[in-house]
Amino acid sequence: MSLTICVTTPEGIVLAADSRQSYRNVVGASRIGSDSATKIFPVDDNIGVTVAGPAFLNDPGSPQQTRGIGTFIQEVIDDISKKDTVSTVADKLKNYLEGIYKPVEQLKVIELELEKQIKQLGGTIVKKDKAPHDEGVMIEYTDKDGKPQKAVGQIIPISLIVAGYDKTQEGKPGLSAFLVRIPGTKEHKRQQGTPNQYGATWTGQTDVVSRVVLGFDQRMENLSFIQAARQNIGNEKVKGELQSLEYIINWGAMTLPDAVDFAKLMVQTTSAIQRFSDGIPMFPGDIPGVGGPVDVAIILPEKGFHWNQTKELKLEKPALS
Repeated sequence: MSLTICVTTPEGIVLAADSRQSYRNVVGASRIGSDSATKIFPVDDNIGVTVAGPAFLNDPGSPQQTRGIGTFIQEVIDDISKKDTVSTVADKLKNYLEGIYKPVEQLKVIELELEKQIKQLGGTIVKKDKAPHDEGVMIEYTDKDGKPQKAVGQIIPISLIVAGYDKTQEGKPGLSAFLVRIPGTKEHKRQQGTPNQYGATWTGQTDVVSRVVLGFDQRMENLSFIQAARQNIGNEKVKGELQSLEYIINWGAMTLPDAVDFAKLMVQTTSAIQRFSDGIPMFPGDIPGVGGPVDVAIILPEKGFHWNQTKELKLEKPALS
């Protein structure tokens, strides 16, 4: 599943990601396939992309075959021109990967399978709706005894962070960062000259980072007392009180080395917690999807994309006899 992080500072942008590929085998057990995956990709001198989510996608050109998601991302990158901006790169990646992943078709299959199972168990469907972030389908139904129930089916979303620098009207580099979800939306998380221009954006298995920085696990939205509070005092009041738990971090005063340290710490901490835990009581049996070496890239306003640390495939010449 992965964890990738983007930190924007006045000195530059930091991208960090783990290296683990995990999957579920034919009997549904989670497996670690590799700790050598690449999840950060340079687009050009001024833009970088991170990816989290499914490690492999079906290859449209070879039925019954799959390819690593990085090969599809590289196909988009190879078609990028100098006229493209951070925003248009995000659009091209989203459109291309949606065509490969086909989330709408996948969700329809899941919906039909849920309906079939509910009817086989003697249930009656009351209402169908989308799950949060359009990543699944939620069906409310009554079971054979007339009791209300819910069934939820989801797919693993592809999550991209697309970040870099565009030329402003004054000809100076202007930072920009987008969070793209497939299925889902393209969200402009960081933009030069706005109050939110400096900060951290993360995607993938984000529960540990959210607990550390925000002060709570975002899955608490499923708890009954939070839902009751939203009804009693309103969404904005609940949101404001939860925000009071967030650590105060002066992102605008953060140096580039400190941003690198922060991003690495969040990935390494997530990996360590997953080593010792197996989900939470609400959602037990989580996949240990974060692990392996941490890759870090830096994008500088004037000097562009550079690797800070990355895995290398070592090739040695054979010894001559």
